[in-house]
Amino acid sequence: MIIAVTVTLWLALHEASIAQTSPNSMLYSPNVNLSAGSQNGFVGTVGGIFLTTYSFYPQVNWLGYYDENGDGLANSHAVTLWDNNTQSIIASATVPAGTAAPLINGYRWEQLPSTITLNYGSYYVIGAQTDGVDLWGDFISNNAPDDGSNGQVTWNSQYAQLGSGWEFTRAGRYDSGANYPAEPPNQSGSDGIYPVANLGFNLVVPEPSAVALMFLGLGGFIVFARRRQC
Repeated sequence: MIIAVTVTLWLALHEASIAQTSPNSMLYSPNVNLSAGSQNGFVGTVGGIFLTTYSFYPQVNWLGYYDENGDGLANSHAVTLWDNNTQSIIASATVPAGTAAPLINGYRWEQLPSTITLNYGSYYVIGAQTDGVDLWGDFISNNAPDDGSNGQVTWNSQYAQLGSGWEFTRAGRYDSGANYPAEPPNQSGSDGIYPVANLGFNLVVPEPSAVALMFLGLGGFIVFARRRQC
């Protein structure tokens, strides 16, 4: 009886910890205008490494690529999430060219087939294939020498282990395109990331505009009317 109660309690707590990732959350949010500063034209796999929180298991079901001006991507881009311990791919998606993918907080997003649950207190690497055409700003961090203060990037505490002394657990990662899909090994900076790739959970996809819906309905009415005349 005692064992059954213990197991039931553990399962309840385990499910609660898994379920606490908030909808519409992202790994990080840039606090600077990425399109206004210098642009990085590196061609390869670019992103960053991060240590998950020790509080709970983060969830991921969207991967995103930065859209410099919000006007669509010239090319499609593979975005990948690796387990840094095993260097194996645990999620991957291709963000299509153009404007078909939803634009949320500066990123074009592609939904994963199913939700991925990350382990707590573990390192993961996120990266995107860059081409030198769809640009994405440059390295951002919270100890930038240009302003001498914190604030270029805000990390989501549901994904990253925050607090004083943990800054080293977040850094940029990059590698030449020849080694993809291997995890990018080259590391730079502290408490920062190359802000080209992002991840999220249960993002709120924008509704089609009222004008677009109106034209869609009008188009359907015209087709229907023409069929009636035939």
